[in-house]
Amino acid sequence: MAFTKQPNNCPTSTGQPLDRRVGLSSGLKKQRTWTGFMDIEQLLWQYEQGDREFAHLDLRHSDLVQVDFREINLSRATLEWSNLSGIDLSYATLDHADLANTRLMSAKLVGADCTGADLSETDLSWVDFSSAVLVGANLTHAQFKQTCLVDADLEGANLSGANFVGANLTGVNLRRADLTDANLSGMDLTGANLSRADLTGADLRGANLDHVNMYKADLSQCQLRNSNFEGAFFQGANLSRANLKGVNLGSAIMREVNLSLVNLSEINLRGVSSSEELNLSNTCLKGAILQGAILKNANFDYALLHRALLVSVNLQGANLVDSSLRGADLRNANFRNSHISNITLTETIMPDGSVHP
Repeated sequence: MAFTKQPNNCPTSTGQPLDRRVGLSSGLKKQRTWTGFMDIEQLLWQYEQGDREFAHLDLRHSDLVQVDFREINLSRATLEWSNLSGIDLSYATLDHADLANTRLMSAKLVGADCTGADLSETDLSWVDFSSAVLVGANLTHAQFKQTCLVDADLEGANLSGANFVGANLTGVNLRRADLTDANLSGMDLTGANLSRADLTGADLRGANLDHVNMYKADLSQCQLRNSNFEGAFFQGANLSRANLKGVNLGSAIMREVNLSLVNLSEINLRGVSSSEELNLSNTCLKGAILQGAILKNANFDYALLHRALLVSVNLQGANLVDSSLRGADLRNANFRNSHISNITLTETIMPDGSVHP
């Protein structure tokens, strides 16, 4: 079919003609699929005529600032190095599109389908991704300053090295996401799904992870100092070598968790539930608050529990061999069937309230 170019003065959503090239086209008159290059003014004219199907279009190095492309189909399109600041792509289809190194600041992608899209090295500051689908997307080293990701689906996305400082991540799905070395310090991740996510080496200092799902997540070598995990679900999670100093794990569920070689000083484990084995071998728990925690069958061998608050803690069947409880408070603690050989009890307050010499 012959391609008829529209005049340069055809209407555009920006009100100004654009002269940058973006491709030739082919297809049927209705519901056509554009491929190759066309002029931007032609693209805008076709969109305003009601066309929405522009899959596979080559738009690299384009200037599409503040354009209205709601519900457009740019599946597998190439937009690399384009300036898309302020663009409205709400409910657009961008699956497997190449958006690497684009400028998307202040753009709207509410409900957009970005499955498998490449957004690596992209500045996503102030972008609205509310309810967007970013499953399997490549977002390595992306910048999420003040980005809205409320209820967004990022399952399996590659977010390694991404910076989320100032972003809103409430209700986000990060299941199986790669968050290695990501910066999530101070973030609000209340209710987020991080099951089976890889957070190795990530920075979550001061983050709020209230009731977050961390099922079988890898948090090894994470910086978690002073973060809040109240009511979090940690079954099968790996926290080895993580820094949990001052962390609040109150009422968290911790079954089959690996906490070996971690810093847990000043931690709050009050009300923690762990009906399965919890590995705290060689762990520093100096000054930890474990009041009322259920730690049946937990492994505390060689752990340091100096001045720890263990009032009413349930350590039934726990392994405390070679651990140090110097100055700890054990009032009303349950040690039934626990293994307590070679433990240090200097100045420890015993379960009956007496003080060990």
